[in-house]
Amino acid sequence: MASCSRAHAINAVLVAGFLLILLNLLGSRWDSAPIGLPRMGTTQWPKRTRTSSDRFVQVHAPHQNRSIDSKNISSNDNGSHQRELHANHDSIYNNQSAPRQPNKSLNNNDIPVNQLSKSQKFNESQPTTAGNSSSSSNDTNPSLSSKNSTSISDYSENLVEVVSSKEQVANSSGKKIVPEAQRQQQPNETIQTDGSGGGGNGTRLIDSLVRKLAGNSCPPIPPNLDGPVEVDATFETLSSVEQKLATKLLPGGHYIPRECTAHDRVAVIVPYRDREQHLPVFLKNLHPFLMKQQIEYGIYIVEQAAGSQFNRASLMNVGFAEAMKQKNWDCMVFHDVDLLPMDDRNLYTCPDQPRHMSVAVDTFGFKLPYSTIFGGVSAMTAKQFRTVNGFSNSFWGWGGEDDDMSNRLKHVGFHIARYPINIARYTMLSHKKEKANPKRYEKLVTGAKRFDSDGLNSLHYKLINLIRKPLFTWVHVEISQENS
Repeated sequence: MASCSRAHAINAVLVAGFLLILLNLLGSRWDSAPIGLPRMGTTQWPKRTRTSSDRFVQVHAPHQNRSIDSKNISSNDNGSHQRELHANHDSIYNNQSAPRQPNKSLNNNDIPVNQLSKSQKFNESQPTTAGNSSSSSNDTNPSLSSKNSTSISDYSENLVEVVSSKEQVANSSGKKIVPEAQRQQQPNETIQTDGSGGGGNGTRLIDSLVRKLAGNSCPPIPPNLDGPVEVDATFETLSSVEQKLATKLLPGGHYIPRECTAHDRVAVIVPYRDREQHLPVFLKNLHPFLMKQQIEYGIYIVEQAAGSQFNRASLMNVGFAEAMKQKNWDCMVFHDVDLLPMDDRNLYTCPDQPRHMSVAVDTFGFKLPYSTIFGGVSAMTAKQFRTVNGFSNSFWGWGGEDDDMSNRLKHVGFHIARYPINIARYTMLSHKKEKANPKRYEKLVTGAKRFDSDGLNSLHYKLINLIRKPLFTWVHVEISQENS
């Protein structure tokens, strides 16, 4: 019996030894497999190096899922993938060494704004998406920051190649491509851009994209503020101001800081009529002022056609409606064309509460006339503006609409925020006195009854023209008093 059990034990040891030898042989063969074959139990990360066209497609697909696919790559796909990488690397190197044609797509005359926005969409909105996608990928997979990762400079170089190649195809065809949205516009809506804007816009937009990919956010407090600034109230022609400032702006008076990614996107809405002398002075002061604050902004000059009394409130409602069609602005600054800021610490941004900005005006002795005033220059978020249903459309002639807005804000629980009187200082350009609205006090007394029915939801206007000029977006509208 003892010899039998000893024989079984010896057999078991021999079988175990044979199995160990067999496993070692298989393991060594598996370890020496070709590089192109995947190894069992290892995670196969996809390569981040892509052709320029692949990158362009990814940046232009904001609604697609860009999560990293960590599935194993089959042997055939992996082999072909490596061959493509070598070919693409050579192609990218050759393309980068070749001279590029300058971007002329934004300098063509009379381009419909919807057609123009096709090339601007990825510059205005997609960079954020691409940047978020990149950061989320890096957070999820830290190993992707290896030597196989594409650098930001390579990324921008290839985006420039793709954009310029598309522009060359469009220019060589000699045809204007009008998108479906443009063909469906009403006959009275002529939306175009003025071709006299500054050059080099394509490069600035690519720079903006690269900044957003790099995550270089602007600081909460701009670093180069001077405090009190010297206001230049001397008259200057609009063309002269354009020559000085247009090269720093995108069409429509749209500015994006080059040195960092802006926190705030601000639409400056200016109700306007018969102030040709004031407009160039306003623009030559406000543009440099806002550029120093490192915000992304656009200026909208909303002009009322002749034939009816001036309605400042309705024009500001129109400006809000048309500006939001162009871009999803965060903050709205409603600005009289005759007021010029005197201190660059007066930030054109929107706090948690609506802000009255023109606290101390020189013509009022740099004092606040009364505590509830909300006229001149004011700032609200888009959400706040919608909450109070915008301005009342019932105030024709001068006065009353700003006090009605103050009542609306108080009615829904907002309070008016202000900067200190030594910062929120403005100078007023001289002008003739406007004709006052004799019924403004009556409208103010009964205003609470109309808060929900008189405003954005009762706005009626006819859009005559919307043109992206070099220093501003011109919105020309007709407002009829019969509809109020």
